[in-house]
Amino acid sequence: VMNSTDFYIATKTDIPFISETYNQNINELHGINRTFDDWDKLLTDEKSTYYIVRTTEPVAWFRTEITDNILWLGMLQVKVEFQHQGFGKCILSFVENLAKSNNIKQLGIHTTEDNMVARNLYQSFGYTVSEIGKCTTADSVERMGYTFIKNI
Repeated sequence: VMNSTDFYIATKTDIPFISETYNQNINELHGINRTFDDWDKLLTDEKSTYYIVRTTEPVAWFRTEITDNILWLGMLQVKVEFQHQGFGKCILSFVENLAKSNNIKQLGIHTTEDNMVARNLYQSFGYTVSEIGKCTTADSVERMGYTFIKNI
């Protein structure tokens, strides 16, 4: 499966997949309901780039943003039926290569204290916790947030 994985920049036609996957994972993300227009605005934000991960069909998506010469990974979403098959690691490898090709030396990821699957994935891939502190998630709840950094 992983050998035939393709990455491409998301377009408006990908919004139904993005929305469906987001809604499957909304509780873990501490997310809020978003409309098609909300997603359209997010996809056209010039500060971020949204990517689709595809095998024979779309299986995952994520967002990247470069701030202060750090490539930030956000919203890493794997469709429920494709979780625990290595797509998270595949995405982290892709993002690392993306950073290297743009001469960026640091990667960053934020997550919350309760997202142990994400925290374990990032730590297994060489990310270290650089900050722990209170944050307010999209659902307006204050939680403990974790910032992970990796030097490459």
